[in-house]
Amino acid sequence: MNLKIEGEKVIPEVCDYLDYREYLRDYYEARKAIKSDYSYRVFTNRGDLKSPSHLKMIIDGKRNLTSKTVPKYIKALGLTSKKEKNFFELLVEYSQEKDLDTKKNFFHQLMEEKKKKGLTLIENAQFQFIANWHNVVIYVLLDIGNFPGPNEELLRLLRGDVSMKMAKESFVILQTLGLIEKNAEGNWKQSSGALSTSEDIKDIALYEYHSSMIKLGLTSLRKDPIKEREFNGVTLPISKEKLPLLKEKIRQFRKEINEYTSSMEDCTQVYQMNIQLFPLTEEIQ
Repeated sequence: MNLKIEGEKVIPEVCDYLDYREYLRDYYEARKAIKSDYSYRVFTNRGDLKSPSHLKMIIDGKRNLTSKTVPKYIKALGLTSKKEKNFFELLVEYSQEKDLDTKKNFFHQLMEEKKKKGLTLIENAQFQFIANWHNVVIYVLLDIGNFPGPNEELLRLLRGDVSMKMAKESFVILQTLGLIEKNAEGNWKQSSGALSTSEDIKDIALYEYHSSMIKLGLTSLRKDPIKEREFNGVTLPISKEKLPLLKEKIRQFRKEINEYTSSMEDCTQVYQMNIQLFPLTEEIQ
């Protein structure tokens, strides 16, 4: 993390963040540590904001920043460079955006800005791992096959349109996240590392992941013989109050299947299991 040094204390840099509320909280706490009489009122006065509790409400997620208040916050934060100002504005847009397609575009813009500053792109690797289906498939393949790296045999096994360049990028992503390591025979295998990412990154990445898997499922429905696939469905009435229970039953079933397949030996193929539950009508009033 890049930090501005002020005396013996440090002030967090806005470009290190993907959540502007988290940045504001850390900034306030750092200022408070430097000078004990620093307060929400001091911050809001510096930004010419009317309410002394405005910063607290923003940090707590009770209010959002607007096009009118963003410039005032930039002033209160002492962001002077054009890059810092632009990054903060983009960070606010990204954090407050609800539409996942638009949010994804903001995310990629943030990653580009971080890249320009030479900052760590671990967030981008986290996003790419989940969002691009072939990264997950390669990760699973490494657990059941022997691959010293991306090669023609690996590409042959992948059914989608995956190039050698894409496969090489997958290995870089998996290594960056610490998800794979080489064994004594020189083959890449899954490591004991676990993937941890923010909810924001997970949301937009899973949106891409499920979109891709739905398209691949349609391709399988068209091309694969019935004996190699299982497509099933039921249209049913649901009580809205019982929906959480139904979703939990689906999650438990998915967990049971995952545990069952994880204990299998001599696996030779990677499958995708999609369980889809979604509304086909509006509620009856």
